[in-house]
Amino acid sequence: MRLGDAGKVNIARFCCAVIGLFGLAHAKDAQAGAWPAAPGKGQVISTTLFNHASKGYDDNGKLIQNVSFNKADGIIYWEHGVTPKATLVLQSSYQDVELRAGVVEVNFSGVGESYAGLRSVLWQDNEWVISGQAGVLFAGSGEAVAGVDLGFGTTNYEFKALIGRSFKFAQRDGFMDVQAAYRLRPGRTPDEWRLDATAGWRPHKKLQILTQSFYTTSQEQFEVVGATRRLKLQASLVYDRNTKTSYQIGFYQTIFGRNIIKEQAFFFSIWKRY
Repeated sequence: MRLGDAGKVNIARFCCAVIGLFGLAHAKDAQAGAWPAAPGKGQVISTTLFNHASKGYDDNGKLIQNVSFNKADGIIYWEHGVTPKATLVLQSSYQDVELRAGVVEVNFSGVGESYAGLRSVLWQDNEWVISGQAGVLFAGSGEAVAGVDLGFGTTNYEFKALIGRSFKFAQRDGFMDVQAAYRLRPGRTPDEWRLDATAGWRPHKKLQILTQSFYTTSQEQFEVVGATRRLKLQASLVYDRNTKTSYQIGFYQTIFGRNIIKEQAFFFSIWKRY
C-alpha cells in the first residue's frame, strides 16, 4: 500500500488506517511516564483533540499525496495507584472522522480503540525510575491502526519499558521520560515499534512546559500494508489551577513519514487528581 502508486492504493483505507495511531498516546504520555501513582491516588485526564491533514508521504518519504482529512477525538485517560509500585492504566476515546481523497469520501463517528494496562516500578531512587508496563488494546468500531479499516481491528497487546529522571534547572523542577514499546498485532496487521520521549520543566510553580517526540515504525505486510514510519513533535503548556486541577493546551505535527499522512493537531486537556 503505497501513496505514490495511484490506482494501486486504496487511499481511504490508508488514511483511515493511520489517523488514530496517536490519538490516544498524546493524552496519556505527557503525564504518566515511568513514575507510579501513590496507592489509592490517581488522576483522570479528559482531552479534546482536533486533527487535520491535507498532504501525505509516499513510500519514498516524499510529501506528494493530496488528501482532506479532519478528525475530532474525545479521550479519557485514568491512572490509579494499586500498590506503592503498581499503577492501573485505562483509556478510551470517541472519534469523529471526515476524509476526502480523490473520489473517496468517508464520514464516521464511533468509539475508538480502548486500552487497559498495568505499570510496575522495577527500580527507583531519588532521581531515577525504571518501570515496565503491559497492556491490552481492545478494538472499537472507530478503531484506526496501521493497515486496518475502520471497525476491522482485533485485540492487540503492548509491552513497554520506561525510564525517567527528575532534575533541577535554574533552580526549577524538571523531568525527562523515555518510553520504548512493542505492539503485537495478531493476524495480518503488522506489529509496531514505538519510541517516545518527553521533557518537562516548570518556569513557575503553577506552569509546566512540555516538549515531546513520538516515533512509530512498522514493517511491510505483503499484500496487506506497506512499511510505515512517522515522527511527530509536540509542545504544550500545563497550568495548575490548584492541587487537584490542571489545564493543558498544545499542538503537534508530523515532521516526516513514510506511507503516512502529515498531521497537524491542536488539543486541550483537563487533569483531575485525587
